[in-house]
Amino acid sequence: MKIGIIGTGIAGLSAAWLFHRVGHQVTLYEKHHSLGMDAHSMTLKQDGVTLRTDVPPRIFNATQWPNLVNLYHEVGVVFYPIDPSQSFSLLGELNFLNVDVAYQPQLPDGFDNTEHLKQIMHDIGRLAFGASQDLADGLSYQTTLADYLQSKAYSRAFIYDFLYPTLASTVCTCSYESIDAYPAPVILQALLNLFGAQPLLQTKFGTQDVVQRLSRGIDDIRYRTGGCAVCPTPAGVRVETTQEQAEIFDHLIVATQANQALDLLSSPSEAECKMLSAFSYDDVPIIVHQDPALMPVNNEDWAHINLIIAQDRGATMCSVWMNRFNPDWQIAQPIIQTINPLLAPQPDTIIAQYNLQRPVVNEQSLAGLDLLQQLHQQADRRIWFCGSYAAEGVPLLESAVLSSLRVANRLLVQLPETFSTIRT
Repeated sequence: MKIGIIGTGIAGLSAAWLFHRVGHQVTLYEKHHSLGMDAHSMTLKQDGVTLRTDVPPRIFNATQWPNLVNLYHEVGVVFYPIDPSQSFSLLGELNFLNVDVAYQPQLPDGFDNTEHLKQIMHDIGRLAFGASQDLADGLSYQTTLADYLQSKAYSRAFIYDFLYPTLASTVCTCSYESIDAYPAPVILQALLNLFGAQPLLQTKFGTQDVVQRLSRGIDDIRYRTGGCAVCPTPAGVRVETTQEQAEIFDHLIVATQANQALDLLSSPSEAECKMLSAFSYDDVPIIVHQDPALMPVNNEDWAHINLIIAQDRGATMCSVWMNRFNPDWQIAQPIIQTINPLLAPQPDTIIAQYNLQRPVVNEQSLAGLDLLQQLHQQADRRIWFCGSYAAEGVPLLESAVLSSLRVANRLLVQLPETFSTIRT
């Protein structure tokens, strides 16, 4: 088959690899000048040393990201456990909580076991036990996280000084308002997958190595093709680009964000419009900088991941100390990536700024997934959709890979044995 794929994030690249490996002809379309998953990565020069860093930094584990890990094994990506340390503090104040094992808090040395911390630690234990039981009992997806936490009488200290900062910064990467509306089972299952003994991992050679391995052998990669137009025809699916090129494919996979996919379709059906419009996104600003004001007050308290909470408890910024994220970096000056910054770094410390988007999960998006499944079951379907939004769970690299596996499976592509059982 002749397969066209628009978008080269992990969803598009994993789909390309799946089809190419069994001999199908694959063409990739990418609006950036490099493959999309690696489009925001940076090369820095610091202290006379050239450094490569992913933006955003990517971490995973084998429990929450099983298909991603299998894919990385298949293509030979090397990964290893990372330093899982996290710190929690209010903006401008000393750390009140440290985490030295992934998502398993410990009290900081020298701090009194205050009522505030007792509440947090007590409710972490309650959640770890209660979430398993409630999921086993069939907790409804119509129950929002906000309603669930209220019904179980979790403390405000736990919610706004631990749980929401963790979710907003390192799991869901979205606003507190969006977290409130998340279906409770989605969050609880993700937390149980993160709370366990599985180590957090990162790739040894970065995202650049991942995209090179997934795209290896695919010769037809077309860059700077923003403004593609997709139109079904009796012969297949026609793709036109701003370079006035046109080509017809047996099948086309749209591996962009849902809020971009609709603009690509020249004549979307009512069902396609309804499905793609069901998914919403939060903006996620990221600044790469060297300003210590966006880190914990004391340098000695800097962790790998630093969650700094607004004084009104309404938002959290996540500052990743990239020197610790990349243990091979031998430089004196700090490199920091701050996600959802609460304040602007000093202008002369800013290295780069980005504004990314993250899909959110709510009642409307769950309905969108049902519509997507119905579309993909159509016997004559030739246009397919995949991406982090296009599978159940928190939208992560895992859900993007899972969505591409399902499209390949639907088109009768033989999957590697590691993917022989696809979660449904």
